[in-house]
Amino acid sequence: MQKENISLWQLFVLILIFTLGTTVVVGGGAESKEDFWLTEMIAMVIGAVFVLFYYFFVKTSNQKNLYEIIDETCGRVFGKLLIFAYVNYFFYICTRNIRDLGEMMKITILQMTPLEIIVITLMVVVLYIVFQGVEILARVTELFTPFMITSIFLVFLLIIFSGQVSFENLQPFLAEGFSPLFRDIYPLRMTFPYGELVVFTVLMSSVSNFKYVGKVSVISVIFAGVFIVLSQLFQIVTIGEEIKNRTMFPLLAASREIFVLEFIERVDILVVFILMLGIIIKVSVFFYAGLKGLESIFKISYRTYVIPISLSIPFLSILNADNIYEHFEEGLEVVPYVLHLPFQFGIPIVLLLLVLRKNRKNKKLLEGAKQ
Repeated sequence: MQKENISLWQLFVLILIFTLGTTVVVGGGAESKEDFWLTEMIAMVIGAVFVLFYYFFVKTSNQKNLYEIIDETCGRVFGKLLIFAYVNYFFYICTRNIRDLGEMMKITILQMTPLEIIVITLMVVVLYIVFQGVEILARVTELFTPFMITSIFLVFLLIIFSGQVSFENLQPFLAEGFSPLFRDIYPLRMTFPYGELVVFTVLMSSVSNFKYVGKVSVISVIFAGVFIVLSQLFQIVTIGEEIKNRTMFPLLAASREIFVLEFIERVDILVVFILMLGIIIKVSVFFYAGLKGLESIFKISYRTYVIPISLSIPFLSILNADNIYEHFEEGLEVVPYVLHLPFQFGIPIVLLLLVLRKNRKNKKLLEGAKQ
């Protein structure tokens, strides 16, 4: 099967847009409240450590991807079962992200359109991108990046010029110390969005100049983290932490406060545009990674599975929850503990230990053969 390659710059924009994804738009911070921006700063540093860990994981395994590592360390039968578990995990995250965007579009610009039609249409776009391969996915991300970053900056600037900013909303500072911040970080901000970068253990081995992957990945995570911190700051100073924590899409609520020069207002479409670009890329990455897992199991090109699996994603995204409240509750209270922690940290740590043990054995055997 032909190996596809991406450049370091393409990896940078992929990680940047993937990490921003839904994070820059959705809320959080029930515990840290008006200090949530500081929570995000700490989470950004943790995220940089995580992506370095994933790079070290791939590097230690002689630049093999996640599925190749599982194959080598877990045996034929258990290895395939574990790969299949990761495939289902990646597809499940696809369904959640598609549902996020579908719900937001239905709330804002497509109120009369059935949710099913919205998610199917979005999945058709993802299907087309992924079918073309990871190189095309990377090029599409390069194309999307300036539009998404410009839109984010434009929303921030319009909020400033609207005169709705009140820095008093940031007070009191650390009223209850650091403990609320860490309650927000674990497990929510650890696992979303930074823990989700585990999916790049499937892609890192495709980068043409691998030795710089670690540095590029960390820089990209920091860039994304800065945007996320700024987004949380603007949300807090515009609508306050009480409204922010009651709103599912607080950046959307903040954008509705914009009124500049008596005619620029209701720029909801910009926020929807930001979320749409981010989720299309994020879902495409998870979808591609899941398909590559099927390719690893059955030794048949991943393109064979693109259409049948893409037909099931919208259907499952609707079945996941009866309504948006149930959808968010599941994502905040169940998924981090049941799925994210094992698949993002537990299993990779065990696999890394197995790889290090195998490398040590091979080194001893090599030294013994030389003697």
